[in-house]
Amino acid sequence: MTTYELFLSIGEPFAAGLFEWEGEAPIVRYANALKRFFEYAKLPPYEGGMLYPQGLCPFTYDKSVAVKPHYGNTMTVDYPLLEQKSKVAFTLMKAEDDLVVKFNDSPHTVGGMGWTHAFPNYGRVFNEGLNGYAARVGALPEGDFCRGMQILLEGIGIYHRRCLALLTEANAPKKLTDALSRMPYEPPKSIYEALLSLNFIFYIDGCDNVGPLDRLLLPYHRGEDMVPLLREFFGNVDINYAWSGTLGPDYNDLTRMCLRAVHHLRRPSFQLLVTPDMPDWVWEESAAALATGCGQPAMYNLPLYEKTIRELIPEVNEADLGRIAFAGCTETMFEGLSAVGSDDAGINHALILSDYMREGLAACTSYDDFYRGLVAEMRRAVAATLDRLNEYRRTRALYRPSVVRTLLVDDCLENQTEFNAGGARYVYSLINNAGVINVIDSLNVIRELVYDKKKYAPKDFITLMDARDPAFLADAEDCPFYGNDNDAADAVGTALIADIAEAFSQRECYPRGRFYPVANQFKTFIHAGGRIPATPDGRAYGAPLCDSLGAIHGNDYKGPTALLNSVAKLGLHQFIGSPVTNMRISKKHLPTVLAPLVSVFFENGGMQLQITCASREEMLDAMVHPEAHKSLIVRVGGFSEYFIRLDPAMQKSIIERTEF
Repeated sequence: MTTYELFLSIGEPFAAGLFEWEGEAPIVRYANALKRFFEYAKLPPYEGGMLYPQGLCPFTYDKSVAVKPHYGNTMTVDYPLLEQKSKVAFTLMKAEDDLVVKFNDSPHTVGGMGWTHAFPNYGRVFNEGLNGYAARVGALPEGDFCRGMQILLEGIGIYHRRCLALLTEANAPKKLTDALSRMPYEPPKSIYEALLSLNFIFYIDGCDNVGPLDRLLLPYHRGEDMVPLLREFFGNVDINYAWSGTLGPDYNDLTRMCLRAVHHLRRPSFQLLVTPDMPDWVWEESAAALATGCGQPAMYNLPLYEKTIRELIPEVNEADLGRIAFAGCTETMFEGLSAVGSDDAGINHALILSDYMREGLAACTSYDDFYRGLVAEMRRAVAATLDRLNEYRRTRALYRPSVVRTLLVDDCLENQTEFNAGGARYVYSLINNAGVINVIDSLNVIRELVYDKKKYAPKDFITLMDARDPAFLADAEDCPFYGNDNDAADAVGTALIADIAEAFSQRECYPRGRFYPVANQFKTFIHAGGRIPATPDGRAYGAPLCDSLGAIHGNDYKGPTALLNSVAKLGLHQFIGSPVTNMRISKKHLPTVLAPLVSVFFENGGMQLQITCASREEMLDAMVHPEAHKSLIVRVGGFSEYFIRLDPAMQKSIIERTEF
């Protein structure tokens, strides 16, 4: 029995295709792996509606298969399941997987570990159809790259024919089968065909991001009410735990329809590009959507993002700047044009502070001395993390091609260069930064109690902090905290943000581009604090870290304006990857306060704001009676999630957010 036959016999088509031609180039092998997966993978059943594929994507959710394609990491492997099927297959797959260097043993894995979100160029698919892509592939010089793309297109064709056969057998509506017989191979003639084409490509890509829907679909809109069909598409996005879409700044009827279609849904996570002259109706529709509890949309300061990109990513030309979009939780990139590590790795600043404080506080004679030492430790941790990440990126480029994105992201075909190897137009890496606000508040406490007031000797300070001494905690609580528009307290944060951003300039990322910071905690802030001892900000051993660049829960006691004034002072533009700020605002005040609150925040330098409207009472009741709150949604740290799906520690953390 050949290796190919072995994997096929145990129901592993992706691995079978991968080992069918073991001596070939990686781009040929992985294209063939996808072709075999498309040929044999279990299709989701047709359960009505006007879009197909639908339901759970087999890339992720066929639990009978151990080796599956993945949009961010090329493939995933369920090793216990594979070993149960065949120890020989397990050994072969492990050797293949180990060609790419891992770095998941780092203490700084707060999100990331080489994750890459992206957008296919949906607009180009509309304009050319996959037939146009096939023509461009056919014009490439003969060789491994061309052959890999041809094999991939063959695989997509097999999947497409299987989908049509399933729909015919299920007696699906003729409008659907007729349209899908041409989509996505030909340019769409209607907005329905455009959305059907986008939906098919979304599934082929593994269900990642949906793109700027109001811009992409507008050329095909002839006044139809698209809310029901958009809501059907959003159901596909939601059930697959897929990610983001961008709305604006050319606000139109489809902007309105997207905002209405997402009511009560957690996905897609919509990012609204806010301009100073955004019409009142967009504010009203946004407030109405947020009031349903979906956390949609998040608000983005488009002029400041554009200004910052011109400064920090100057290779982006003005035409492409108009294609700014946010993928994954909220990472900054360009629709159809970029290969962005997001979040590629992480730095746990609270861990760095804890370790350095316990070793170095006693030796520092001034706050400035202590802070310089902390920055030096942080720079060492950043450099070491980036070195390990670059080795991962280098070996991934050699051995783990992302073939669908090589086909569908510009300019990989033109450059005849694979997506992970640098073929896309814009390549850079975004690194998550956890515990930043814990460090800011801790530094304020250290400065006040150890150096300015000299109330505690360094050894006593740490001993009493670890013991949760009531008098010590009371003294710490009396120190100035970030989040209350206190210039002295906030200046500590401004300095720290600048030093963090500068630390990432120590290295350039492989194969090209730069590293940029992001503060985007999603679910990581809970486990990121799990093994960190107590910190001076009052956090206990193992307690969660901050969930965004907003204040630590309860420390923002001067109201929302003071909080946002503090956030705006940080120099957020330096965290171009996206600096997340979470807020809870009561539903009854949202229509009145949303526009002025966000507008002033953005005028002062705020970049992004995410809003949860679920009340404390609703969330407490959901913890006791989850069956009665299945649709209760909260904003986590870059995306929305159903409250009852979060673990108790995260639920508690969100309940503790100050509600304004």
